[in-house]
Amino acid sequence: MPIYSTSTCPAGSVVCQGSDDGTWGKRVMAAKRKIRLSHPGRGCRRTGIRPVREQVHLCVEGLSEDQYVRALLDLRYPGLFTPAFIGQKGRKQGRKTSLVNLVNAVRRAKREKPRELREVTIWIVGDVDQNDVHREYLEDWRAESKWHRSVLQAVGIEGWILQHFDKPDRCSSVSEAERILKKRWTGYVKGCEFPEWLINRTAQACGRERQFLGSRDNSGVWPVDRSSQMPALIEYLDERAARKGWKPPQV
Repeated sequence: MPIYSTSTCPAGSVVCQGSDDGTWGKRVMAAKRKIRLSHPGRGCRRTGIRPVREQVHLCVEGLSEDQYVRALLDLRYPGLFTPAFIGQKGRKQGRKTSLVNLVNAVRRAKREKPRELREVTIWIVGDVDQNDVHREYLEDWRAESKWHRSVLQAVGIEGWILQHFDKPDRCSSVSEAERILKKRWTGYVKGCEFPEWLINRTAQACGRERQFLGSRDNSGVWPVDRSSQMPALIEYLDERAARKGWKPPQV
């Protein structure tokens, strides 16, 4: 026969119903236990919110330029930027491409992603070696939009890297710059990773470039002979980083 009780039921509940098969009492005792309220955040591990890195859109000519830009963003501006490369096919095999291919890669990307790349600064990074015939092509691309920018090296990325060393050489050709750099930095090969000690000398390299140029303007499409336009990209990154509270490393 069913057994009913109101005295053993939790307050506000309906009358409990059970049977005298020995399980009814256990169920009543379980119902009488105080219900433990759980905090919504209980058991959750609190972690800080990682800031989102801003993208820097680049189209680079060779694997060495690729590696240099990655090291520059990671080591000079830790946690602030991430590279968004355009037209990367072929570079991982160490092949180099021309300025025409770089410009075409950017134009193709803007057609494919018009909303994403609208009013976004895009940098082409390369050198003038065997690219003189494409100079006008690059000039036309630069003139298309204020968002189109470029930095070229007169004697390759190696000529720019040499400016990070004490008593740097100012070479007149890419082959000379490569030969001297391999003597100064025995671990250098095309496409190698760039170490922190070298990136830490970025300010010195930019200063030497300014000293070399003197009053000459190097902001055009084509760099001054034996010079590098890389400081223009670094100045742009410094300005963006400063808006996020970054301060230049102490020299």
